[in-house]
Amino acid sequence: STSPSVVLLLSSVCTMGGSAHLSFTMGALMCAGGAMAFFRKGSKMSLIGGCGTGALYIGSGLLIQSGQNRNGHALALGTSLVLAGGMGARAAKTSKFMPAGLVATLGGLCGLYQAKKVLEWWEE
Repeated sequence: STSPSVVLLLSSVCTMGGSAHLSFTMGALMCAGGAMAFFRKGSKMSLIGGCGTGALYIGSGLLIQSGQNRNGHALALGTSLVLAGGMGARAAKTSKFMPAGLVATLGGLCGLYQAKKVLEWWEE
């Protein structure tokens, strides 16, 4: 039997609109990336970090869908800044683009979009 919270999450994702797409997509990518790193290399920190940032992105998408646009985009912006900063530092330290540089780039690009949306919804 599927729990009601899982059904609610799946129905929300299946009916997402507009600006929630990026949050849900980033959430799925971060969770998948963390899980992949765990299964390939045994990295518990990648699993925790990926699923943690993924959960924050999914939470922001749910906030946006519920009409709390400013709060949802602000949460996604904060998550993006932490992601870009943390993974950017790791990419610089290792001098490798994959995977840290790619994740930092995704975080930075997502952050730019989220900052634009926060400014649009600021007076809400």
